[in-house]
Amino acid sequence: METELGSGNRFFAIRVFDIILSNRTRKIQGESTQPLSSNVQTQDQAQEKFNQLVQEVRLLEAYYQEIISRQQGMSAGILEARAALEALDGLSKSEKTDLLVPIGGGALLSVSAPPIEKLVVSVGAGVAIEKDLASAKSFLATRKQELEKAISALEEQRKEIGSRLEAEKVALQRMTQ
Repeated sequence: METELGSGNRFFAIRVFDIILSNRTRKIQGESTQPLSSNVQTQDQAQEKFNQLVQEVRLLEAYYQEIISRQQGMSAGILEARAALEALDGLSKSEKTDLLVPIGGGALLSVSAPPIEKLVVSVGAGVAIEKDLASAKSFLATRKQELEKAISALEEQRKEIGSRLEAEKVALQRMTQ
């Protein structure tokens, strides 16, 4: 080999032989036989895809937690509406009722309430409207139904985000193995 290529090219010939042997070994082991620069490029692309998947997983997790938080807030609203409806039902059955009204700091004020004819109901955005008992009950029942529908829609979103999140996590696990 030295006589054919000359002594100056001996290192080059040995290096070419090593590369050919390395590629044959990779073929046998099932590895890529692309040139080294292509492998570096592929590794960079793989790292970029991995980083992108990690970011997507983090965003999906944040969105998933936001949906859960919104569901909890709406559940609290449903409980409040249900409690208000039950209180109105109980108060409307009696002519005179003794009530404890919270005034802050854990202090309660004992009052006697006359028969309920009108109520002030908060309709949102800091606006309250005076309503008669029947329309106040109707308003609260409608609010409760709207919250229940919103929770159902959020539950569907949560399931969809959860399945996408699991798929992304599986993809990440495949990339790390």
